[in-house]
Amino acid sequence: MNNFRRIVLVCVALLMAAPVLAAPPPANKPAPQAAPQAAQVNFGKTDNVLELKSALSPYRAPGGAEADGSSWYIVQVSNDSVRPATRVLLAGQPPRAALSLLPRRSRPAILAVASSDSGTVVETASAYGRRAWRVIVPPVSTVGLAIRVGAADTPPALSAWTEPALSSHNRQLAIFITAVGALIAAAALITGGLAVLIGHAAPRWVAVTLLMLLLSWLSGTGMFDGNLATRIGGPYGLSAFLTALALAAGARLANAIIPVRDTWPKYQKHFRRTVWGLVVLGATAYLGLPGATLLTDIAIVLGSIAVAAYLVYCGRSGHKAAQVIAPSAGAFALVALAAAVMAVGGLGENLTGPAATGGFAAAGAILLALAVIASEEIAVLPFLHGSHAAKLLEEQAPDEGIDINAPFNSLARAAIGAAHQGVFDLDFRAGLLTLSAEAAQMVGLSVHETTLSHSDWESHVHPDDREIYSHALEDYRQRPGLAFRLEFRARGQSGPYRWLELRATIVSEQDVPSDCLGLISDVTQRKEEEFARAAAESERKRDAALPRDGLTGLGNRVALMEALDALGEGFDKSLFALLDIDRFKAIHASLGDAGADSILKLAAERLTGFGEPAQIFRVGGDSFAFLFPNPRRAPQPIGNALAEACGKPYGVAGREVFAPCSVGLATGQQSEDPFALIKNAELALISAKRQGGACARVYSAELEILAPGDSVALESELRHALTADQIEVYYQPIIRLTDRSVAGFEALLRWQHPVKGLVAPSDFIAHSEETGLIIELGRFALERAATDLAHWQRYFPLKPPLFISVNFSRRQLKDAGFEALLKTVLSGSGIAEGTLNLEITESAIAADARMPQIMARIRAAGAGLSIDDFGTGASTLSEFRNLPVDTVKIDKAFLARHGGTDIDTDGEVVLAGIVSMAHELKRAVVAEGVESEADAQFLAKIGCEFGQGYYFSPALDAAAALDYIARHYDIAAAPEVG
Repeated sequence: MNNFRRIVLVCVALLMAAPVLAAPPPANKPAPQAAPQAAQVNFGKTDNVLELKSALSPYRAPGGAEADGSSWYIVQVSNDSVRPATRVLLAGQPPRAALSLLPRRSRPAILAVASSDSGTVVETASAYGRRAWRVIVPPVSTVGLAIRVGAADTPPALSAWTEPALSSHNRQLAIFITAVGALIAAAALITGGLAVLIGHAAPRWVAVTLLMLLLSWLSGTGMFDGNLATRIGGPYGLSAFLTALALAAGARLANAIIPVRDTWPKYQKHFRRTVWGLVVLGATAYLGLPGATLLTDIAIVLGSIAVAAYLVYCGRSGHKAAQVIAPSAGAFALVALAAAVMAVGGLGENLTGPAATGGFAAAGAILLALAVIASEEIAVLPFLHGSHAAKLLEEQAPDEGIDINAPFNSLARAAIGAAHQGVFDLDFRAGLLTLSAEAAQMVGLSVHETTLSHSDWESHVHPDDREIYSHALEDYRQRPGLAFRLEFRARGQSGPYRWLELRATIVSEQDVPSDCLGLISDVTQRKEEEFARAAAESERKRDAALPRDGLTGLGNRVALMEALDALGEGFDKSLFALLDIDRFKAIHASLGDAGADSILKLAAERLTGFGEPAQIFRVGGDSFAFLFPNPRRAPQPIGNALAEACGKPYGVAGREVFAPCSVGLATGQQSEDPFALIKNAELALISAKRQGGACARVYSAELEILAPGDSVALESELRHALTADQIEVYYQPIIRLTDRSVAGFEALLRWQHPVKGLVAPSDFIAHSEETGLIIELGRFALERAATDLAHWQRYFPLKPPLFISVNFSRRQLKDAGFEALLKTVLSGSGIAEGTLNLEITESAIAADARMPQIMARIRAAGAGLSIDDFGTGASTLSEFRNLPVDTVKIDKAFLARHGGTDIDTDGEVVLAGIVSMAHELKRAVVAEGVESEADAQFLAKIGCEFGQGYYFSPALDAAAALDYIARHYDIAAAPEVG
């Protein structure tokens, strides 16, 4: 309270001193001359913000003062760096601006800037505001700046920002302003909608209060500056007016909830006059009357505290509505106090003040909206005290000889029964409830149970609703004349609970509540329909929120795990199937990416129409998963049906293509958890493929015995392949999209098995990771790629030089001898620095906290770094901001195509966003999966530097890659000779 007293005293002192402070200088006082030269301001410093106020010297032109009252100031600036120094000049908000006796017509602004040096660039910087000026000072120079400032203190608070710092500051400020405004606007819209829906005064005044608060907040941020709204009383007068309206509406809200006439009847007339006086005072501030803004601001602080104190007082007196609203009123009082402290310069020029006012304002808005919604959630109030219906009960009934407690006549009873409603009459004094026969029948009571004690009636209410019913009825008992609606469940001695809706009014005699009189109806069917719609909507939203595969629209592996976790107790009844398309790599080689993608989409459509109810997911390149929560058939018949469905031909590009599949199935009863379920299905799938594919196999314990033996054999064959020169390195070209020249290659391992033929990496890389053979494979790939790259760079000395990207796993990078191997390869090969790139997957980087240090050492050794398959994980580019990577490689799934020619709209937006973000982080972008000229042109259009895909070339052996470079050498950027 002492702090508040100090604020009020300061405000009064300012009001008394304002005439002296605002008085013009004596007529015989000489015009101010240029002040002694102040210290220079070094624009070449690295500080984000430089304050110019102490370095400014006032200057009066020979022609006299400016007509608009603005003033000129001189400042000496220097640049001691070897590069031009760029700064953006802005005028700051002066302290106590809103406390001036004479209203300010505008906020401080820089109107003009001139330089004494022709080499200094001075221009407007509208990107940073309407009155921002960019000054570029040449290297190692000193210049004088003349700055014309309007509506500012003497000397004005001017600052010089670096552009990056100002951009960051403005971006953060915009986010903060938008967040606060959005929260207040959302609260206003919700309560406004509620007011329209039910016609109650409380949400209506809440909506008006929040709307005025939102407009006041936006006005304080300068959004309305320069518009017609601020031309009368200036921005500070407009803000004061809007805040006064918000306070007036808040006071009306408090009166609507707890009427002043019920608490302090003799002050009712004074309350109305005070509210209107506040509105009039705010209007005078808006009109620009001297001292009105200051008085309005003081009234706002005192009024906010008074409203909060009134609600706290009523809450302590037992009014539940006041207890609910009081916290939000307290938050708004804190907003007013924080604004008052800011007005007198108590919080300085940092962001503490705006953060406090904005944060408390948003918090108060949300608290207020939640309070109103919570109080209206069960019992909806269509009108307030003094409404027309209440007056009919209290005033018209005696005049017309109507006894509102009299039994209903036969016509009224017939009308109520025809409307499927019953009479509910609760006598508070006697504690008895009287129901009409129709009402008793709805509940399940006999016709002899139409009159019972209220305690007996409460025993028929559902236990979960009993407390809600009692508290709501007690709450509305304190507000006679208030109509309300209450929903609860009840039943007779037996039978199901029925949903009932009570629409009633509390009737009083001599200001004492006597009866609760209303109509009761059975709304069970409506409630069940609402619950069903809500459940269906929840299910739809849950399905829509599941992560999706970009090509097929099915759920991905993450969605599968969520679905398995959601099974809960139904896990044992579930059936899980893994489906893998046989010979898909051969299909891919024959049809290309576009044709292979068409097969996958057609397969997804066919499998989605499979007869058995199931959830379907795409969990790999050519792999699908099925989850049957309650299968209607045994596992084997389901697996056979899936294999048969895939065995039918597909029509692709006018061709008939067969893509048979193998299926592995496992039951939840056989598995301990979801991971074991997936492992068992994988073993069954391997068994199906061993049988030649195009069939289904159900998991059994015998399959566990066969898996280790195959693993040992594969390891033995792979070790032999390394020594027998069966492992080869193939290279797929990476094309520079601007001129279609060869920029580099990606190195890919191939296994030329003497019996099985060409073995794809997917069949042995994962196994080599488990056994540790990946270390030897990585060494081989790195040495061979470096050797081939050294030859190519000597034969074709391009600018920039050719590069090769080699894939490396987390296990390889963490090997103790890897860094020494890398340094040896780089120093012994003679390749250009940074042209041997190591590609590391997004998931590998995110999975190891030590990866940034490992990558930094790799970069220091002279190798380049790329993020491979970006977009396949859950990371964002911003998470890799501080990693030493040169390139981002976008997974081919993001290059969505229709028939290989058209770019999908969603894919276009996602790709453009990734490329833009990568460029902001100074990273180049390589897009995989380029399968058409349309793909290449689109990527070039959005600024993607490099493309890779079958449209340019498949993977080539070393000799074919050399020939490919030679054939494209004439369009490459060769160095100039001589």
